[in-house]
Amino acid sequence: MASEEASLRALESLMTEFFHNCTTNERKREIEELLNNFAQQIGAWRFCLYFLSSTRNDYVMMYSLTVFENLINKMWLGVPSQDKIEIRSCLPKLLLAHHKTLPYFIRNKLCKVIVDIGRQDWPMFYHDFFTNILQLIQSPVTTPLGLVMLKTTSEELACPREDLCVARKEELRKLLLEQVQTVLGLLTGILETIWDKHSVTAATPPPSPTSGESGDLLSSLLQSPSTAKLLSQPIPVLDTESESVCSLALECLAHLFSWIPLSSSITPSLLTTIFHFARFGCAARGRKLCALNGSSPAVPPGPERGRLGVLAMACINELMAKNCVPLEFEEYLLRMFQQTFYLLQKITREHNAHTVKSRLEELDER
Repeated sequence: MASEEASLRALESLMTEFFHNCTTNERKREIEELLNNFAQQIGAWRFCLYFLSSTRNDYVMMYSLTVFENLINKMWLGVPSQDKIEIRSCLPKLLLAHHKTLPYFIRNKLCKVIVDIGRQDWPMFYHDFFTNILQLIQSPVTTPLGLVMLKTTSEELACPREDLCVARKEELRKLLLEQVQTVLGLLTGILETIWDKHSVTAATPPPSPTSGESGDLLSSLLQSPSTAKLLSQPIPVLDTESESVCSLALECLAHLFSWIPLSSSITPSLLTTIFHFARFGCAARGRKLCALNGSSPAVPPGPERGRLGVLAMACINELMAKNCVPLEFEEYLLRMFQQTFYLLQKITREHNAHTVKSRLEELDER
């Protein structure tokens, strides 16, 4: 093989040529053959590791990750033990060093490649695989990265493809189930912390002249004025980073809810937290009306805000679809009813039927 630097320049040139609109199909087939031959060579992964750390060419990075993906999923048994140790060490370091600058689809692909290694080697040869994910989540600087790793792990290990034997599938599920309570605790903590942090600065608006009747109805339903007051407080103003973290945490919860034993996992606290975020889905219309009326919206618009409500409702729908009957069932049932009724009341509170119809039409149908 040529030197790493020369190989990188040659690969960049080939990739640029391959994706150029003037390149013929025949030439593309020739380039594909060259790339396939390179990938089959012993030690090609070392070059790919260099490519990943030295190029800014997206095509080269995707190709390099594909080489690793094929190596791990199709040839891993034949890879020397020392090479495996080096790969398990180098790829996470690469991800940690560059995750903030990598394009998101490259970052996600690199996460998946690392999870593929865990799928093969955890816990026997990759004992700190899941511990590393938990540490990423717990560090504020790497929380988003840890959540991407967690979601990918849930997708790839809890519901693995058919290329794993039954015994290995069962082992992976058992290993993941041992981590469920820890993971749910971390995710609940992230969502609660962000909500509480931003709620401190949210001013409670004065009651409107027409709010008395609905407020009384809500209070009587909840049998607790303090709970009604809590639900009626304005939703917090989240910065972009916080919105992104909350979106990732809710996506993780929704996927976890699709396979974990819900009855022993769901707490009233977690349910309340999810419903808090469902309220974001009810708030989109207020911002639109403010813009239409020419006044400044109390909450700055953000593409994630309505999506947070959709993601939270996806979690709630997953619970309902699975007929979840948790240990604290009466409390769970009461809270599910209270909070669902609150959301319904919030989006139908207008006295004018036409206004209600318009509000419902503007909400995300999910």
